[in-house]
Amino acid sequence: MKKELIGSIDRITEQTACIILNDDEHQLRIPLELLPDGADEGMAFTITIERNEEEEKRLAEEIADLKESLSQ
Repeated sequence: MKKELIGSIDRITEQTACIILNDDEHQLRIPLELLPDGADEGMAFTITIERNEEEEKRLAEEIADLKESLSQ
């Protein structure tokens, strides 16, 4: 399942960009280092949110391994 959000940068602080989504009800604060180079106030972006089942499995295995090593 995938969801796409569209929003624009409202303001930038020292290390964070505040992105207002097009529904005008929600905003996201994103570290500047995660945005493309040259991102600036007023620019619009599409943000894709997608479930990563492969990573979920990897994390579950990592946690199971850690629990096992702690119980020994």
